[in-house]
Amino acid sequence: MAFVCLTGTAMAWAAEKHTASIGRVTVFTNGAQVERSKSVNLVQGEQVVTFTGMSPYMDTQSMQVKALGRLTVLGVSHRTAYPDSAEHVRRLKQANEQMKAVEHRIQQAKDEQEMLAAQLELVKTNCSVAGRTVATPLANIKELNNYYAQEVLAVKKRSQELDDQLIQLKEELQQKKHSRDSIANRSLKTVTEIDVKVDARQAGRADFNITYYVRTAGWYPSYDVRSSNTNEPLQLSYKANIFQNTKEDWKNVPVTLSSANPNRSNVAPELGTYWLDFEREFEITSYRVRERAVNAMKMKSVDEALQGRVAGLDIAAVEERPEMEELMESDVVETARQQAQFGYEFEIKAPLTIPNGGKSSATTIELSRHELSAQYEYRGFPKMDKEAFLMADATDWQRLNLLEGEANVYFDNSFVGKSMLDPTVNSDTLHFSLGRDSGIRLKRTKVSESSTRRFFGSNQEQTMTWRITVKNARQEAVSITVFDQTPVARNTDINISVEELSGGSRDDKTGIVKWPIQLQPGEQRELLLQYKVKYPKSQRLHVE
Repeated sequence: MAFVCLTGTAMAWAAEKHTASIGRVTVFTNGAQVERSKSVNLVQGEQVVTFTGMSPYMDTQSMQVKALGRLTVLGVSHRTAYPDSAEHVRRLKQANEQMKAVEHRIQQAKDEQEMLAAQLELVKTNCSVAGRTVATPLANIKELNNYYAQEVLAVKKRSQELDDQLIQLKEELQQKKHSRDSIANRSLKTVTEIDVKVDARQAGRADFNITYYVRTAGWYPSYDVRSSNTNEPLQLSYKANIFQNTKEDWKNVPVTLSSANPNRSNVAPELGTYWLDFEREFEITSYRVRERAVNAMKMKSVDEALQGRVAGLDIAAVEERPEMEELMESDVVETARQQAQFGYEFEIKAPLTIPNGGKSSATTIELSRHELSAQYEYRGFPKMDKEAFLMADATDWQRLNLLEGEANVYFDNSFVGKSMLDPTVNSDTLHFSLGRDSGIRLKRTKVSESSTRRFFGSNQEQTMTWRITVKNARQEAVSITVFDQTPVARNTDINISVEELSGGSRDDKTGIVKWPIQLQPGEQRELLLQYKVKYPKSQRLHVE
C-alpha cells in the first residue's frame, strides 16, 4: 500500500480521466470530509492516473491519496480544470453564426426594398404621357393606366411584406444577441483534478482512495419543543439541517454528522512571564476611568431587566399564535450515535441526497426525540404587560449533548414562537416560554395619595407607591410569580430605601422584586410596592 500527501509540482496531463465515486461524507458543523474511491487498470511502468470531478473548493492541503496494489506512488499534484470549456466555445460559436445568419437575412430584405423603390420610379417614368409628342389613343392610355396601377400595387404590397419581415427579423436578432450574451457571460464549471504519478511493477488493477476537506458544507441543529398541557413533560425533537455548496453531486451517499470543528487551532498555547509591578499614577487614573465605563455598561436599563431573558433561551415575542394543524407522528431517521475523540458523531444508516445550493437548500432530518421533565409556572410582568406568560423549566438535558440552535416552540398544538436553545449556559435548567395566557390579568397603578415629594434642607425626598392587582379568571388554581422592580442607584448621592414589598423578595444588585403566589379560581390579590428616593435638591432626577 502506498500513502502520499499533496505535493506542489504539476505533472503531465493524462489523456484518460477517471471519476472516483463518493464512498462517505463526514459533515462537520463547519466543513465536510469527502472520501472517494476508484479501481483503475494500470499498464506496466510509469504512468499518470488523473481523477476529475472533485470540488473546486477543496482544501488542497488536506488532500490524501492512498493506492492499493503492486505499484509505487511517485508524486501527486492538483489543478483547476474547466471541463465545459470546449462545449462553451462550441455553443458560443454556434450562437455567433446564428446571429450572422439573421443579419444576412435583414440585409437581403433591405436590398430588396431598395430594388422595389427603383422599380417603382421606373414604372412611373415609363407610364408618364406628359412628354410624348405623338398623340396617344384613348384606348392605349386606359391600358397604360391599368398597367401602372397593377405594378404600383404589386410593388407596395411586396414592400409592406418586407417591412413586416424586417420587424420580425430585428426581434429575432435581439433574441439571438441575448442568447449569445448569456452564453458568453456564463461562468464556466470548475473542478479540481488530481494527477497521481505511479510506477506499476506489472499490469493489473489498483484501488485508489482519495480523502479531502471542503469548507463550503456543514450542518446545524434545530429543535421542536412541544407540550400538550401543563401536566405533561416536554417533547424535544432534535433535528439536523445539512447543506453543501461544493459543486459536487452528493446523491445517495452515506453521511456521518460530527460535532467537531476542524477549523479550530490545534496548537497548544504557551504561558509567558507574569510580571507584577506597582502601577504609576496616570495608569491608576486611567484604570479608574475604564472601571467606571465598564460599570456603566454593565448597568441594565429598566426595560432590559424585565425582558424575561433567562439562561438557555431567548424567546422572541409573538403577537398572535397561528393555529397549527396537528401532525401525525413519524419515525426518526435511524442513526448510530457514538462518542468520538473530539465531540460526538451521528452515523446515519440510510444514504442521503444533499443538493448543491448552500443553506437555502438544506436537507432537514430528525435525529432523535427526547422527553424532558418540566415544571410549569406562570410569570407576570405588570410593568410591561397585562397578561401572564406560561413558562416551562426543563431539567435533565445535559445528557443529550445538544448544540446551540434555533427552537420552534409549540403548546397545545399551537405555534408559540421561535427561540435560541443554548446548552452552553452554566445552569441545570432550560427555561421555555409557552406564550401568553389571557386568563390571568395583571394591573399596575400608581397610588397618588402615597406618592409624594418633600424637601429637607439641601435634599429632596420622593416616595413612589404602586398597587399591583393579579386576578385568576381560569377555572383552576394557578401558581404565578409576579416580577417588578425598584431603582438601583449608580451615584452615591442618591439614596434608595424600600418601604413596602408585601412579602416579596428583592435582589439588591438588580432591584428586581418577585412574589410567588397561589391563586384559586376567580381569586384576586393585591400587592404594594413602595420605595423612597433621596437626592440633592440641586439635581434633577426622573423617578417612577
